[in-house]
Amino acid sequence: MVKPQYTNDQGKDHTDGVFQRFRSESHGNIFSLQESNGRYVDVTNSFAPESPRFHHVLLLRVGLLVWSIVSLALSIISIDQENRSLYLAYLTRQGLVISICYQIAACIVTIHRKSLSQPNRDSQYEPSVLVKVMWFLYFLATPLEIIITILYWVLDYPTKDINPGYVTIFTHGILAILLLIDGNLISRIPLRIPQVLFIMIYAVLYLIWTAIHAVSGIGNGSKDGDLLYHVIDWKEKPLATAITSIIIGVVVVPTVFMFIWMLSLVSKCSSFNGGRRQLHDYNC
Repeated sequence: MVKPQYTNDQGKDHTDGVFQRFRSESHGNIFSLQESNGRYVDVTNSFAPESPRFHHVLLLRVGLLVWSIVSLALSIISIDQENRSLYLAYLTRQGLVISICYQIAACIVTIHRKSLSQPNRDSQYEPSVLVKVMWFLYFLATPLEIIITILYWVLDYPTKDINPGYVTIFTHGILAILLLIDGNLISRIPLRIPQVLFIMIYAVLYLIWTAIHAVSGIGNGSKDGDLLYHVIDWKEKPLATAITSIIIGVVVVPTVFMFIWMLSLVSKCSSFNGGRRQLHDYNC
């Protein structure tokens, strides 16, 4: 059995502050398992805790996945047939599909225990492909869902005249909470600062799509007007839309990611894994 790494130089335990961790991670690998103090993340207990909690984790994840799939089905059914071709034109629905992909990946990793194997901690080890896929989908889906929730209730909901139904509430709040529960309570999924680039790129690409949609005349099927969202109007209100887009990309996206990053540190500090606890980075 490989002896886990507890300390830094001279054998003294070292606790990095948040700013030191931020600086260290900023130059690191997006899938790095090594923490800023030299310790390594325990892959199993971070992504899919094992026995005696293994079966509980699997049941919880399968339950959340089924809940999300049922909500997706209800979302599709609630749309008129002629409008279903535009289903993925909306950020909310893209977020739902990406979240379900994450939940599927999480269930597969939980079942496929070999994907969690971790060799000698002194080697240049990277997670398996399955763990990387799960990790990528998590740090994309979770901030995306929180951003969707914030933007809906702050910008989109005030423009609507109807009360939100179940699907609307699920995709603009409940789903974000489920992802946070999965990543911080069911498991302890770490985040790395460079991962914020992916959600920022995704936000930029979606804003580009809204501009393409606005000038292409694709329309909204049977719905009135040709806007995906009232607050994103590149044709009639380009300046206001540009300002809104910049605020979302420069302020909202990084702020949400930093919130989840901080939450991952808190959840890691509060976790307890019995005999395997020493393999974690308790850098609190």
